[in-house]
Amino acid sequence: MRRFYTFIIFSSVVGILLSFISFDSTTSSKLLVGDKFPKTELLGDNKGNLVLVNFWAAYDAESRDENVQFSSIAEKYDEKTTEEGQRLRSMSVSMDRFEKVFEEVVKQDGLRFSKVSIETEGFHSKLAKDLKLNNRFGNFLIDNQGKIIAKDFTPEELKQMLDRYLN
Repeated sequence: MRRFYTFIIFSSVVGILLSFISFDSTTSSKLLVGDKFPKTELLGDNKGNLVLVNFWAAYDAESRDENVQFSSIAEKYDEKTTEEGQRLRSMSVSMDRFEKVFEEVVKQDGLRFSKVSIETEGFHSKLAKDLKLNNRFGNFLIDNQGKIIAKDFTPEELKQMLDRYLN
């Protein structure tokens, strides 16, 4: 009987410890600074430019607020260029499911990105999976070679980076 209780206790401890380990490969694989941005339709003809990509949703107040701030920053830097003549291209990608909500928010917030689009499948979309968003909003700054030079930055950090890259 003692062996039985020892086995039960041992099994319980192992079970508890294993519950803290994630076996989902998507959570451990992330795009990192220095990685090549995956080929997606999102970038389209923006290759050769500095590209800001921001993911947000109307239902998430924090991501929506940051999106408005990024829009304002992008508008300010829109006419500036790098030494090589490259310009900033900015993209805002909504993860909202309903286009009407998305359209209203874009109007209300006065977004001034180069491109504003919606992924109605949200984090289940091919784009979200290709970019390994893992159910998180975020942003990327991509250089003219398609390499990620910054990720998950604040609006203030974006201003500092754009001051460095753009004249």
